[in-house]
Amino acid sequence: MEFLERTYLVTDKATKRYAFPLDRVELRQKPQNKDQCLGEKPEEPETGTFHHCHNHCKAAENRAKEQVRAKWKLSAASAICFVFMIAEVVGGHIAGSLAVITDAAHLLIDLTSFLLSLFSLWLSSKPASKRLTFGWHRLEILGALLSILSIWVVTGVLVYLASERLLHPDYQIQATVMSVVSGCAVVANLLLSVLLHQSGPGHTHQEAQANASVRAAFVHALGDLLQSISVLISALIIYYKPDYKIADPICTFLFSILVLASTITILKDLFILLMEGVPKGLTYDAAKELILAVDGVLSVHSLHIWSLTVNQVILSAHVATAAHRDSQAVQREIIQALSSSFTLHSLTLQMESPGDQDPKCLFCEDPPN
Repeated sequence: MEFLERTYLVTDKATKRYAFPLDRVELRQKPQNKDQCLGEKPEEPETGTFHHCHNHCKAAENRAKEQVRAKWKLSAASAICFVFMIAEVVGGHIAGSLAVITDAAHLLIDLTSFLLSLFSLWLSSKPASKRLTFGWHRLEILGALLSILSIWVVTGVLVYLASERLLHPDYQIQATVMSVVSGCAVVANLLLSVLLHQSGPGHTHQEAQANASVRAAFVHALGDLLQSISVLISALIIYYKPDYKIADPICTFLFSILVLASTITILKDLFILLMEGVPKGLTYDAAKELILAVDGVLSVHSLHIWSLTVNQVILSAHVATAAHRDSQAVQREIIQALSSSFTLHSLTLQMESPGDQDPKCLFCEDPPN
């Protein structure tokens, strides 16, 4: 009975709709290679064989290994970030330096980013349910929103305290403690940068995609390194010129602006995700042109591109094919064209005949912009 049910699903011409869950990796254009099964030309199924859409490949196994490495790097980076963040909070309080505490707030952003990346990797392995058919990926977005809210609260308190210091400069700063703490912060960020750095020339394309979260963490670590160096310079200025202690609240203002600017960028990305917008690295017109370029495709409509979360891109479309072409062959060619140019978590195509088209249907029209 199971074989008969499968045969019915494949041959039912009224509902030629199939979903192709692909591997979760970074959204970007990628070249074809022999290890990348999604970009390979699909083999024609032999007569009497069943072509399954969930076939495993060597590329998926390589990504699984790279995800293990990414989890280890992100876990180690989170531990280092947490230890030095606590050290900066305590040291900044002892030294009376708001600039050091603001640097700790920036470390909090990075720690949140690392933990969200780990959370995302864990969610990708959690199975979906009949109620949550897409799984638990959107929890990452909710967690990011909560972390941004907490960062705003902390930054607001620091800005208020810095304003009080400008209005009432009757405070003391332990320049020696501030210098030691900020120097340790520079060392910590150097360790993070070395840990998260990846040698591009020696890595394969699959490794680069699987380590997308690690590369993003590396960028955060570089930003922290620059900020820590700035705090260290401020500490040295106050150490040699105690009368210039105003450098501390000024640094607090500057770094608070930097922290808020980084959260605004994250909020823009979250807004696109929540509004089901087309993610970065992929455009509506580019995807449609790739589909229309396939031989036998007459028209494409109801094209939708959105993301469950970062790097979990989904595409669905209705495709009308010419009568002289086999719709299943056209479908395989479309899958090859899309998967060889972009990386998609899930791809759903509904194949239709020219007679099924309605030129007056408003839902089949392309969006204006």
